[in-house]
Amino acid sequence: MKKRHGPLIVIDGIDQSGKRTQARLLAREIRRRGFSCVIWDFPVYKTILGQRLKAYLKGKERPDLHVVHLLYAANKWEVAERINGLRKKGVVVIANRYTPSNLAYGASHGLPLNWLTQLEAGLPRPTHIFILDVPVKTSFGRKNRQRDVHEQDAAYLERVRKSYLRLAKQYNWAVIDGKSGATAVHRKIWSSVTKILGIKQ
Repeated sequence: MKKRHGPLIVIDGIDQSGKRTQARLLAREIRRRGFSCVIWDFPVYKTILGQRLKAYLKGKERPDLHVVHLLYAANKWEVAERINGLRKKGVVVIANRYTPSNLAYGASHGLPLNWLTQLEAGLPRPTHIFILDVPVKTSFGRKNRQRDVHEQDAAYLERVRKSYLRLAKQYNWAVIDGKSGATAVHRKIWSSVTKILGIKQ
């Protein structure tokens, strides 16, 4: 019997919207139900390109913004075959950030959406995308120190938030209120994921 192709579930949103927490809560529940599950946190800092992105986010490098978003896309291409390999084995893959981030952050930098989209065309396609929406004030309340170059700029983050919401309407991404508490957010995500996995709640 041919093994079912594993889904790619994306959890995205502005900085400190709860992505990491929700990815881990979801993975724990998926594994509890007997499925194999792997989380990919993007950017993947352990790669060569990931190290360049880390330097940029820490303010140590200031490349042209086109280069920055090329690096974000290329960082996903570095691991695309590994993700495809896992999915072919039936593994559920959860991405903490993915294509929506590059589109929302890049568009908020004033870069053309069609150019950003083309950079990631052909990457493993998500089965479902969840955008965790929180006000910028909430983001700063959750972390007010050691914020990266994106996190420090409240005006930019506000543009990013609006970009996420606009793109969610355009691409039919699911938007979830990220202020409602970790357990409540998890329940909303899990309700959709049970349908993706074909299991009862």
